[in-house]
Amino acid sequence: MSDLERIINDAFEERDNINVNTAGDIRNAVDETLNKLDSGSLRVCEKINNEWQVNQWIKKAILLSFRLNDNEIINSATSFTLLCFSGPTSIGTLKTSP
Repeated sequence: MSDLERIINDAFEERDNINVNTAGDIRNAVDETLNKLDSGSLRVCEKINNEWQVNQWIKKAILLSFRLNDNEIINSATSFTLLCFSGPTSIGTLKTSP
């Protein structure tokens, strides 16, 4: 088990005490894990010996990131179109704007 994995697993056990004010090793470990996910050097799920295995500690890091960071509303600069499919021949269009 790597130090990163150990920090994430230990932090997850204490997740009720983790919030936006948490700093240090826990925040650094979560940030490093997310950066490695973004770069592709880590994967939440990988095929080993022809079977898919989930890296639970990486899932835990993702969940911890929601406790460490405030959620934000992201506004779109332009309107967008959403296609709604309710059946094989029925297509509806919903237009929204910011």
